[in-house]
Amino acid sequence: MNRPTKYHWLIASLCVWLLCAWVTRHSVAQQPVPGRKGAPKARTTHSTAPKAVKPVKATTAVAETVPMAATVVNPQGVVVDAETGLTVDDNMVLVKGQCTVCHTSKLILQSHFDRDKWVERIRWMQRTQKLWDLGETEKPILDYLVKNYGPLPIQFDGRRLPLDPPRWHTR
Repeated sequence: MNRPTKYHWLIASLCVWLLCAWVTRHSVAQQPVPGRKGAPKARTTHSTAPKAVKPVKATTAVAETVPMAATVVNPQGVVVDAETGLTVDDNMVLVKGQCTVCHTSKLILQSHFDRDKWVERIRWMQRTQKLWDLGETEKPILDYLVKNYGPLPIQFDGRRLPLDPPRWHTR
């Protein structure tokens, strides 16, 4: 007796997805946490209650929050976070934590606004993109953005600079 093979591809893809989800969950749970000694503890409960999150202080020193191995020097000679490209500063961790949750850091890197325009962008995100109230972290975030991603001395219209004319014969 032949069974219909109409949905075999669906069942096979579901099995692969479930296997990948299971492997991912168990491999993440087995990995040791950096800085902790001893073997990782096995999970015993599957609580859906959110864990308490310790708030990040705005005055935390850079050396405490950004390991030096996670920084690089960009072509302009500025020390930046290797993961995001953001300039390493006292408030970089706040910006990284608040902004890159929703969008890539490239939106910050390509924007060069004054304080009023940064405030306008934040209000727009709060009004239309469901950005939460930044509370007391808004001022340090704005200070960081204006200091490191403020207006450029030369107005940038989004186009590259003209190419230099080629030199075919140099003597």
